[in-house]
Amino acid sequence: MLAYPVLVAFLLSQPRPDTVDISSWKAQARALSDGKGHFLVFDSKRPYDAMFYGDATKLVQQRISGGGMSGAESWSAVLWDPRVPRVDGNLVEVSMEDSGKRFKLVCGKRVTELSEVKADEAAKLLGTATFAPPSWDRMPERLLRDDKGNYYLVDRFRAQDRLDRRDFRLFVGPRGKMKQVPLKDVVDDSEGMIFSTKNGELRLIFGNAGAADDKVRKEDFKWIEGKKQLHLTDVPLDLPLNARITYLDLGVYAGARLGTPCDDWM
Repeated sequence: MLAYPVLVAFLLSQPRPDTVDISSWKAQARALSDGKGHFLVFDSKRPYDAMFYGDATKLVQQRISGGGMSGAESWSAVLWDPRVPRVDGNLVEVSMEDSGKRFKLVCGKRVTELSEVKADEAAKLLGTATFAPPSWDRMPERLLRDDKGNYYLVDRFRAQDRLDRRDFRLFVGPRGKMKQVPLKDVVDDSEGMIFSTKNGELRLIFGNAGAADDKVRKEDFKWIEGKKQLHLTDVPLDLPLNARITYLDLGVYAGARLGTPCDDWM
């Protein structure tokens, strides 16, 4: 059996697709611009299904979490970007209003007016630019905190297949000063997760209150260093505020471009 680091290295060495095929909707594609070299290309019939962002040479596929269309009058597409908390009207949204008279991008509280690219210029863009898959390939898995304000962040490679779980990393430290801790071994199964390092272990036991079987497990998160055990509090990553903290405040992803319009328009 391959050791964990060797297996991860082998899997990550496998080629990923460099381009996305847009031939099925290329004839009906349209483009928007901010006049500063940034473009959004989308399927004009289903803009909430296919949208790319970038410059004249490379356009990156967006992860779309919602949207809709009302005939030829209006449409909207809500894009993934955890730096913008989806509370109190904060969204990352591209929309058309007034039957094409107005296009805009909303990144939280900032609204940017866009203009449609002329047909001949759009055709040139579509013919020369590379259409790439989503560029951000990391995924926060678990965020925990001790009573002194030190955080423990586990992230991993973000694959299309939800069962494809690999390349875990562990970061430890206070907000804004977290450091990556090299891993010696990783356990990841239905019972929990164990991340072994040179100086200690992060152990995450998942609870199953209300389970049908007789084996009842109590949720338990802790850092073990020698004989010392430090109990940790789970910080839910599905809450918008915590997701924003993870991407902006902890320091792990500080300054990273996620490949979304808000890289330039937030």
